Amino acid sequence: MFSTSQLTDADRDAGLKWYVRNGMFFKIMETLSIGVFLTAYALGLGASNLVIGVLAAIPSLTQLAQLPAVYLVERIASRRFMAVSLTLASRLTLLVAAAAALIHPGPLALLLLVVAFAIRYIFGAIAGCAWNSWVRDFLPPERRGVFSAQRLTWMTIMAAIAALAGGVFVDHWAALTGLPVLYAYSALLVVATISGVLESVAMAQIPEPTPLPLTETADQKAGLFSPLKEKNFRRLVTFLFSWNFASNLAAPFFAVQMLRQLGLDLTTVMVLTALSQGANALVTGTFGSLADRYSNRRVLQFAAPLFIACIFAWTFTSLPERHFFTLPLLVVIHILTGIATAGVTLASGNMANALSPSTGATRHLALCAAFTAIAAGTAPIIGGLYADVLANYEFSLTVNWRAPGGETAIHAFDVTRWDFYFLAATVIGLWSLTRLDQIEEPSQGGQVRMRQELMMGVWRGVQTASSIAGLKAVSDLPIALITERLSRQKKPRTARGKGKAETPEA
Repeated sequence: MFSTSQLTDADRDAGLKWYVRNGMFFKIMETLSIGVFLTAYALGLGASNLVIGVLAAIPSLTQLAQLPAVYLVERIASRRFMAVSLTLASRLTLLVAAAAALIHPGPLALLLLVVAFAIRYIFGAIAGCAWNSWVRDFLPPERRGVFSAQRLTWMTIMAAIAALAGGVFVDHWAALTGLPVLYAYSALLVVATISGVLESVAMAQIPEPTPLPLTETADQKAGLFSPLKEKNFRRLVTFLFSWNFASNLAAPFFAVQMLRQLGLDLTTVMVLTALSQGANALVTGTFGSLADRYSNRRVLQFAAPLFIACIFAWTFTSLPERHFFTLPLLVVIHILTGIATAGVTLASGNMANALSPSTGATRHLALCAAFTAIAAGTAPIIGGLYADVLANYEFSLTVNWRAPGGETAIHAFDVTRWDFYFLAATVIGLWSLTRLDQIEEPSQGGQVRMRQELMMGVWRGVQTASSIAGLKAVSDLPIALITERLSRQKKPRTARGKGKAETPEA
């Protein structure tokens, strides 16, 4: 069952179907067990801002377990056996987290919740080390972007469905059962466990190709951190570290902002989440196709600034309280965030794979995961520690209009509590973009043309998403872009550009 082999095209095609199903079950589990649902569950158990930050940090900090796991993965006979068995064990710990609802809300219940999630993600991190190396060998490099986009699209669709269903379930739980709403979150964790088990079953059906023999080069003998001697890899790690610190400084508190500061009900929050996931699904395929044709860096140069702009826009959702334009602004933010997340998630993961060598890639991928984990793990803890301190500070800009009939004061800009994190994340995120520009990755086509085609694809997806014909237009977009590209190639080229690919930027 867990043997490795030289894969045929038929093996890869069959495995790809299970690869997509694995992602779908994984996303259902993640949607129901973390994010908004976990935040609301923890708040119901009496969690402080620090505990919210710790829960947000656990999935990232536990990824450091991948570092010692590298040596094990490089020497085991079956990466698939290791990944499947540990993944199954990690999913079953969700039942322990669900049991926290049976304890009176307080420190003991929160401790059980935190410990259960810590164990879950430690097992998952070790399994992920084997999974990353396995999938890298399984997916053909020339079609990695398309395959990843297909999986991400279905994952996004399932996340949207799970988010909506979960939100409605929680909001109607008390009326249907007469039990405390805390039990509703516990029930969602049980459903998440079932989905996690099915994820493990699907994972076991994906064939594992025979890994290339690990050549003991001088750098590899030097130790686990030998890949950091590569200049371009250091640039990649620097970008991933700064980017993930910026995004995770703000993102874990979006749900808290909506539930506490803005006073939205859970169904509304989950509708917004589903809207973001829908926008994500519409453009993921386009991003995957263009990443294969141009480069992952080109996709990031479009998606990352858009994501940063969305973080900055959160500062206007309260001035300092909920206002008339809050809900429309949240709709726009969630749509654009979904679009940006599609490009960032797809391209950043593929870039790590693309810049890793064909042999010994486990070390490169593990280091990327480790530095990402440190950044993504420390940021929400810092946020949780200083949230109550920043609650006592406020910065505002007011526009005064005076006329014969009276005087009007308009809050143009107001920064308080979480808004300070949104601003800090914006600044750090802008700095991370300067690190992105230094990464060298083989690319084709100019940056301007890449952005034009991305904008065209995104605009068509948003513009026509309200109809079946619109969905078809989005799916047809990569074909249209390829046709347009081929027609341009038939035109005479200048001597300067003929037969040359664009030189990667330093």
